[in-house]
Amino acid sequence: MREEFAERLDRSSLRPRVLTAVVGIPLVMLALWAGEVWWAVLTAAVAALGWAEFVRLHALGRLLRSIVAVQLAGLFAVLYWGDEVLLPILLAFWALAIIFAGAGFLLRGDDPRRGYRTAAAIALGAFYLGVPTSILARWRLEYGAWSLLAFLLVIWANDTAAYFVGLAAGRHKLAVRISPGKSWEGAAAGLVAGAIVGAAVAALLQMPPGQGALFGALTTVASQIGDLFESAMKRKAGLKDSGTLLPGHGGILDRFDGILVAAPIAYMLMRTWAGNG
Repeated sequence: MREEFAERLDRSSLRPRVLTAVVGIPLVMLALWAGEVWWAVLTAAVAALGWAEFVRLHALGRLLRSIVAVQLAGLFAVLYWGDEVLLPILLAFWALAIIFAGAGFLLRGDDPRRGYRTAAAIALGAFYLGVPTSILARWRLEYGAWSLLAFLLVIWANDTAAYFVGLAAGRHKLAVRISPGKSWEGAAAGLVAGAIVGAAVAALLQMPPGQGALFGALTTVASQIGDLFESAMKRKAGLKDSGTLLPGHGGILDRFDGILVAAPIAYMLMRTWAGNG
């Protein structure tokens, strides 16, 4: 058992992952506490870098790349600075884009009609990237840095627990056709870790511990769905990673895949539960 775990660990690119975390996490913390403007700049940069990887995954031409870029920039600006009336409408469109355009692309990714896949990618791209990144920027304005830190701690707890437990004890594959390395054991460990951390940081979320645990669990499930969603897009594109920017992780989408689905869900939980416990 120990020898098997050591062998898996040796093959897991742990060193570059640790190096990326050592460099990346302080940068995220610096932007988070530097103020709303710096945090908005960081989230906009994630959206821009994610756009470059997304259009590559979907093999979009120059004109279509520009269309997605304009849609993405407009959506980010409207959701970040927009009023309360627009917020639920755009979040509803985000959910529809993820469910229908995303599922349609994934389920019919081998459809010979290239036009269908292109239309699905265009419909998905701006919402997939623009809504979560602008939500993160808006979250900092409305609820402050500490609640965002709590959200990130839940995400990191899930990632860490799922990674190491999956390496050590992963026997039952979660979605072998989409992401062969993920296991039910790792997913369960991530869920438990997310719930525990959610309860531990509940005060930062302005929630009682029980509600914080539920927040952590729901956020973790959304993050794991986001991870599988991005893996499925890569599988359809025939690529192992979305990019090469982050050693040990791949690209921006590989690192932020869970956050891109979890952030809007967690934000709506914050709006519903924060201060009401």
